Amino acid sequence: MDFRERVLTALEIKEPDRVPTHVIALDANNVDKVLGKPEINDFQLIEMIKQQYPDSYAEKLTEGLSALETEIFSRMAEAAWKLGFDSIQIGIIPYAFRNDREFIDPWGRIWEIRNNEGNAFPFYKEGLITSPEVWEEWNKPDAEKLAEEMYEFTRQIYKKYNDKIFLIGVDDFIGIFESTWQSMGIVEFSRQLMRNPSYIKERFEFQTNIICELIKASFDAGLEVWTESGDLGHKSGTFMRPEDMKKLLLPCYKRMTKTAHKLGGKCILHSDGNLMGILNLIVEAGFDGLHSLDPQAGMDLAKIKQQVGDKLCLLGNIDVSYTLSKGSQEEVEAEVKKAIQIAGPGGGFIVSPTNIHPSVRPENLRWMIEATKKYGVYPLKLGG
Repeated sequence: MDFRERVLTALEIKEPDRVPTHVIALDANNVDKVLGKPEINDFQLIEMIKQQYPDSYAEKLTEGLSALETEIFSRMAEAAWKLGFDSIQIGIIPYAFRNDREFIDPWGRIWEIRNNEGNAFPFYKEGLITSPEVWEEWNKPDAEKLAEEMYEFTRQIYKKYNDKIFLIGVDDFIGIFESTWQSMGIVEFSRQLMRNPSYIKERFEFQTNIICELIKASFDAGLEVWTESGDLGHKSGTFMRPEDMKKLLLPCYKRMTKTAHKLGGKCILHSDGNLMGILNLIVEAGFDGLHSLDPQAGMDLAKIKQQVGDKLCLLGNIDVSYTLSKGSQEEVEAEVKKAIQIAGPGGGFIVSPTNIHPSVRPENLRWMIEATKKYGVYPLKLGG
């Protein structure tokens, strides 16, 4: 099997030739370690543009973001391929420069620009949508424009890397749940959820319309799988009560997965946190796979495999807090072997880091991939 067949077979909850490998992204500092640093880093570029256009540098920088975004994700795909991954995710992140220290996005979120070894790293700071009235007057994101951007972005990267690595579309940073609560802040979101749930429903539905258009655009550009990204939980459970999720989020997720399925594709949910209490809801939503499965958040892989392993492809479970950032080769291999022993039988498992951050080491990712190739060949022969 090639990487495409391997990933799609696992998503069908069948046994491929071996367990596939996947990563949601690679931080730019690690891309640089794999490919080498570019001649000019992000902060040097920002300073050059500031000097050239002191009164309009933010606008000039924003004009170049689309091309820069394509270059960033192209380098990410190249690095993931060189590391040996079967699959990586790509997707637009429609920011604009607010100044030389902050981005702003169409949903009213401010992002601090942090320095990741010379690379600009967006870190959520606050939301400006402080009330339904502010949202009513807000210059809202345009679904058609975003879909056009998604198509062009995806097509360029797909043409270059389709024969090297399986590309999965993603709405990282702009998924339904995160784009909604972050635009107003968690306190205001919680207040509105309690006092005015119809407003939250409206916001979820608004974002679902956008995501469905992005799915169509990415599939038109050649992709076959989409990931809905949004951290629904923390270590103790979900941010929303399951009954609220069932009423407000479930219909949106169903519409999203149906959009992907009607186009002949698959749909994965990425979420950090403890989702043990909503596994059946995720199945009901129509997702084909679930990513993260963070053991540090209490996600018990054996229980998950037993409960929904015949309905969901399971992706992740390899720890990034220690194993992939500080662990030895032996520790990485042991964790991968254990995960494959638990979730690999019968297929429907993809080895992947639970998330990604700048401290994850490329050599640990290589060890993870090597261990998957060592222990993940079907029929599995894992022994003790």
